[in-house]
Amino acid sequence: MQLPPPIHGVTVVNQAVADSDLVAARFDLDVLPLSFATSFEELRRVSLRKLGRMIEISARLAHALLLRRHDAVYFTLTLSGTAFYRDCLFVAFVKLAGLRRIYHLHSKASSAKLAASWKRRLYQWVFRDAWVILTSERLVANLEGFVPRERTQVVPNGVAPRNGPADRGEHRGRPRLLYLSNMTERKGPLVLIEALGLLRARGISIDATFAGAAREPAFLERCLAEIRRHSLERHVRYVGAAYDDHKHRLFDEHDVFVLPTCNDASPLAVLEAMQAGIPVVTTHEGALPEIVEDGATGLLVPPDDPAALADCLAALIADPDMQRRLGAQGRARYLQRYTHTAFEHNLVAALTACTRASSPRPATGEPR
Repeated sequence: MQLPPPIHGVTVVNQAVADSDLVAARFDLDVLPLSFATSFEELRRVSLRKLGRMIEISARLAHALLLRRHDAVYFTLTLSGTAFYRDCLFVAFVKLAGLRRIYHLHSKASSAKLAASWKRRLYQWVFRDAWVILTSERLVANLEGFVPRERTQVVPNGVAPRNGPADRGEHRGRPRLLYLSNMTERKGPLVLIEALGLLRARGISIDATFAGAAREPAFLERCLAEIRRHSLERHVRYVGAAYDDHKHRLFDEHDVFVLPTCNDASPLAVLEAMQAGIPVVTTHEGALPEIVEDGATGLLVPPDDPAALADCLAALIADPDMQRRLGAQGRARYLQRYTHTAFEHNLVAALTACTRASSPRPATGEPR
């Protein structure tokens, strides 16, 4: 599994799995960290160091598979980009060892990316006879033709308890919006900036904070240029990456959380906003309509639609009672379904189901 650094949704969830006392109590777990970059800038960069790291990890994986008689391999498979082809190498090692494969997917499978027949055949080879854990029932259909429904398990993400309770003190003055996610185009920061420009043109003043690591300096500069183009410099700030206490303070200091993502599975930032009791505005993407019940625990808008987002924000910031209601009901939904404890129990149940199902060879003792 990929572990921090860098810090993003997948590595955070993986670290929670690796550190889980409940998982360790049920399974004899060997963790092989997949670490190819220490920062977001390195993630998409091809280098000799990464190649050497891949060779080293391949050797360690082969050694682990030969040294111990494992019952299954749990793998947080990457579904896109060059990382997918790298991960295919690790899949080949596990297949050669004849071990059960359990893939935990944190992104969406997209049939649109499989137009080439050779890519479809590669997907079929990767997923053949594998078990798959998904973050939402809504994502199961994306694997149709690759994984039978009976070989899938659904485990919603959860977030760890924060240090201290959320402080949602009463605020007077201009409404404050928070965007907290990686500064990448697919997460929608440009859509939010455009929506803020539309609101300004209507005479609606809002303070907004953008927080998140910038993977590409050129894209960050593009965002800052759009802020200047809409004359939003006095009301919009970018504070860089925010983790731990800094992140929690940002949730507490703002009135509305906005994530206008156009390509996502189950973003942790939405769960963290719900945990903090801040109302969420996001899109009809991936698992989000399952996490955020539109009009009850948050608000949903179409992706890549600045006008719809502006209309939604205008209505929400004009109604403090709606803000409080959505924030409170969002937190109640978090406590009901998306705590770290719920995630641990659901994951153990899913792993148990995957390892206990009929297998080519019987397991003895605790699953490894």
